[in-house]
Amino acid sequence: MASYSQAVLDDIRTAVDVVDLVSRYVNLRKAGTSWKGLCPFHAEKTPSFMVNPKKGIFHCFGCGVGGDVFGFLMRQDKLSFPEAVRALAKQAGVALPEDRGGAPGDGGREELFRVMELAARFYAEHLWEPAGARARLYLASRGIDTEVARRFGLGMAPEGWDALVNLMRSEKVSDEALVATGLAVQRENRSGVYDRFRGRLLFTIRDLQGRAVAFGGRAFGDETPKYLNSPETPLYTKGNLLYAADLARPAIQTKNRALLVEGYVDCLMAHQHGFGETVAALGTAFTPAQLSLLRRYCDDAVLFFDADAAGRKAAERAEELLEPTGSGIAWAVSRTGAFEGGGALRLRVALLPAGDDPDTFLRAQGAAAFEASITAARSLLAYALDRAIADPDGATGPRARTNAFARAALMLAKVGDAQEAAQLSREAAQKLGVDATQLWIEAQRLQTALRRPVPSAPAATPAATPPPVERDLVALLLHSIEARDALLPLVVEVEDFAYVPFRTIVAALRLRPSDPAESLMTDLAAAEARGVLAALLVEERAELDVRVSIEQFKKRLERSQGLRRAREVSQSIADVQAKSGAAAPLPHEELRMLHQETAVVYEITGGVAQSLEPRTPGSEGAQTHE
Repeated sequence: MASYSQAVLDDIRTAVDVVDLVSRYVNLRKAGTSWKGLCPFHAEKTPSFMVNPKKGIFHCFGCGVGGDVFGFLMRQDKLSFPEAVRALAKQAGVALPEDRGGAPGDGGREELFRVMELAARFYAEHLWEPAGARARLYLASRGIDTEVARRFGLGMAPEGWDALVNLMRSEKVSDEALVATGLAVQRENRSGVYDRFRGRLLFTIRDLQGRAVAFGGRAFGDETPKYLNSPETPLYTKGNLLYAADLARPAIQTKNRALLVEGYVDCLMAHQHGFGETVAALGTAFTPAQLSLLRRYCDDAVLFFDADAAGRKAAERAEELLEPTGSGIAWAVSRTGAFEGGGALRLRVALLPAGDDPDTFLRAQGAAAFEASITAARSLLAYALDRAIADPDGATGPRARTNAFARAALMLAKVGDAQEAAQLSREAAQKLGVDATQLWIEAQRLQTALRRPVPSAPAATPAATPPPVERDLVALLLHSIEARDALLPLVVEVEDFAYVPFRTIVAALRLRPSDPAESLMTDLAAAEARGVLAALLVEERAELDVRVSIEQFKKRLERSQGLRRAREVSQSIADVQAKSGAAAPLPHEELRMLHQETAVVYEITGGVAQSLEPRTPGSEGAQTHE
């Protein structure tokens, strides 16, 4: 995997705090000498994702994924190894060699990121030039401070068809790259491209690393469409990111909540009024992917609707976010009476007056009133449940109530958090005039019917349990230089390790026996081997007497060596006999070697080797006479 020098990789690895890096994506809590959180690479309700700051590694005991800072960034942001190295080197302030040439293995993504950053800078500079006066007047009319506009990287796309295209050509950027990033559009019926964004205020959409990946362009007058957004590109998938997530992440983690608004300006105004935990959807309804992203950083998310649309929108969102149904959800009650099966992101709805959005409400009412609306927020599912109970045709009577009972039970069956489902079932039962236990039992029955196995990604499937003796030997080698010196010369990977990842780890260790074990991560090409190495390094092992352990394994390995050599000699004898005939005498030298090897094995195991001297009948126990 590593094509950079080990010294450079070690410098970057040492300079980057793995806890700081991972906590940008995962809400971590201290757990002994390590940190713990919900795994970002598979769905789980009980945290099994561990980060060890001392060794600079992470490991999930649920899905088996593990690695170092490079591996985390590669998996989290879908980067190649060279991309992850460059990103972390930049963060750590480590200079990379200038003579590396291109960017091996990045599939052209690095160039696309460069193009997007050039465009973001070009648009931002244009906003503050004389030609950007119209856009600045618009920002002033919306009450957006200059400092906020600069912090969010707002920009202005010049009028004309080729302002950006001409700049990019001067920067040696190809037309193909401009089309690939969505910045330019291919002309019809003739060659060439033209600017996608023209005469619009631009909102820069960045990924969680703060890299520009897309733009949202707002028209100033009656132009259509009112908002023109970047298309999906190799860098940008609509519905997977949230606007301002990179800026909001620290506040989200600190406050343990996220505020979700629908518009770019709503988001800016919330930040301007001190609500730095605010993010916005990107021209779509909130998606499960976006909420999964937030779930890494906080336990509570508040959505803003105006009073007119609250019930309808809440029901729509709940239906969207509860699908697909039943993917492994199961409720239970522990012996202590606590609910199990919780851990889902709590979604609440903050109501604003009819016709208001966060932008207009904050400017009119201020931050205190906005905070009060957050405090009063109700569960999103409570609104959706109200709509499920209400008959769509306004019917009443026993049949309507039976149908409402069925709709409520079905919705409850899809709720992932058992605590919330129980509370909602009590509220629904009261409104329906039925027994809450009856509704709860029906919801559980439907949940069982809806459940289906969750397909596991191959990379997230734990490997078969390795032999404990092999695991203990590899762990000893990883944690003790003294053990490596004594035992590596005795180890034969293919013979002593039935578990393939252990073979790979020991082979890598043999090449760099004096280096820290965590530095081997970049030597291991297989994700499974990296996960196994991380598991061995991150677990807290009981203190052992290293020298006693070395002696025990030394005897074991010497016995294995003796048995191997004995097998080889036996095979050699068999081969000679096969060639010379069954009656041929046994080769004396091979017999002597066989005896030596078996004697060694017997000595290690505490037995006594038999003599090679030929015996005659009755000679056993006989005395000799002169």
